[in-house]
Amino acid sequence: MRKLVALLLALSLVLGLASTAFAAKDYTLDIYWIGNKDDEEIRKGVEEAVSEYVEPLIKAKVAYHIINWDDWTEKALKPLLEDEKIDLIFTADWRDYVQEILANKLLPLDDQLEQNGKDILETLPQAFLDGAKFNGVLYGIPTNKELCVPSGLIVNKTAAEQIGWDPEKDPVKTTEELEPYLAKYKEMFPDRYPYLMEKDRWSDEPWIHEWAAIEGDALDMKMAADENGEFDETIYSIYETDEQEAHIRLMRKWAEAGYISPEAANPDFDYNKVFGTGEFLVFTQPLKGNNIKSVEMYGANKAPDVPDFELCEIILQDKYLVTNQAGGSMFAIPKTGKAKAAMKYLNLMHSDPTLVNLMLYGKEGVNYKKVNDQQVELIDDANWYGLHGGAWTVGNTKLQYVLTTEDPEKNAMLQSYADDAKKTASYGFRLDRSKCQEQLDAVAEVVKKYERGLMVGAVDPDDPELGLEAFRKALKDAGIDELKAEVEAQYATWKDSLK
Repeated sequence: MRKLVALLLALSLVLGLASTAFAAKDYTLDIYWIGNKDDEEIRKGVEEAVSEYVEPLIKAKVAYHIINWDDWTEKALKPLLEDEKIDLIFTADWRDYVQEILANKLLPLDDQLEQNGKDILETLPQAFLDGAKFNGVLYGIPTNKELCVPSGLIVNKTAAEQIGWDPEKDPVKTTEELEPYLAKYKEMFPDRYPYLMEKDRWSDEPWIHEWAAIEGDALDMKMAADENGEFDETIYSIYETDEQEAHIRLMRKWAEAGYISPEAANPDFDYNKVFGTGEFLVFTQPLKGNNIKSVEMYGANKAPDVPDFELCEIILQDKYLVTNQAGGSMFAIPKTGKAKAAMKYLNLMHSDPTLVNLMLYGKEGVNYKKVNDQQVELIDDANWYGLHGGAWTVGNTKLQYVLTTEDPEKNAMLQSYADDAKKTASYGFRLDRSKCQEQLDAVAEVVKKYERGLMVGAVDPDDPELGLEAFRKALKDAGIDELKAEVEAQYATWKDSLK
């Protein structure tokens, strides 16, 4: 009898081990990835190719959940908050990163990084890892991409030459210096609007764009150091400042002169479509150096029936590292998934060019064709590249092929552009929104009502109902002073933690 019991126990142990091994081999990583569109047929083919490659390496397959930008809250954030099985999830400072941390849904990654992410530690600049931490703890692995993104102008060089301006030999140094060129363009093309804005971007603003993820940057900090290298760490209510008022009044002047489209105040205004027609002189944009952004924008937006036009760039801000670029594109590991396999997969995303390009372009010969060792062409009816979030979401960009319309050294230049950039004083600071959500929501509602119209010149800043004083009063009534006090307190605590 004892022998039978021992035999049964041994058999049970063997079956258990076999079951565990089988389960490990068949495990599927559920990866939630922001994107443009889900095509099940194309996605399944890519998943099969990726799974075939990575399963021997990490003992797991993959399933991609491509979630549209507009559906992210409902179809990605909500499942995460409700503890559905997710192994990897795209996250960013502008896409719920701090909220996910405060909800205790993301795994702290420092230990996993040491154990299963050695290639990430070797290839990802420390500035990325430092900039992605929240209260000293890392919860997301950033894409190794551009880290320095100053604002500036994409110039329609073809149009500039028509009005007698050579923007490469005689670049403007401030927004105000554009005025005579805008006037000449308007005179030559009276039915066009020369000053095109991405939303209401101010290309040489003194502020850190999206500094604390507060609507309209209503509270912000200055970006650049002074001539002595000292930073002003005052937190400003920017719509009360002379700088912001002067810019708003300039935009009003330009709108009345016909330099800015009256449609710019419309939330549905498609500035990229206007860019694609070539009917503009300058376009306000975040830039990446080496004319990379203009090439990307041209390839993505130029209308096919429009004659070719040349572009160049003028950068109007100094080069600084800011928090929202470090945390602009990351993958995190939720607590509901299998952490070890997920981190091993992330490690491959930063070190294995085969996986990186499978994720980015799909399968060679099916989804794309290789032109040379660095460049590829997409196969239109099986285009995986256009479905997911894009190259800036995929691992180490230096391992990526580029399109034939792009410089073969594009990604190396993107990364090296930050080499001589300086960290802002607030680099790594993130606001704990849970402590001031009511004020944040109230301020956001006010900003949505007033800010866009003022910043694109559609509203007279002296208008008693929608002008600057009305805006300032509404912000006060919404509690911006209380919000400012809370942000100041959090910032002071964060600074103390660095000592």
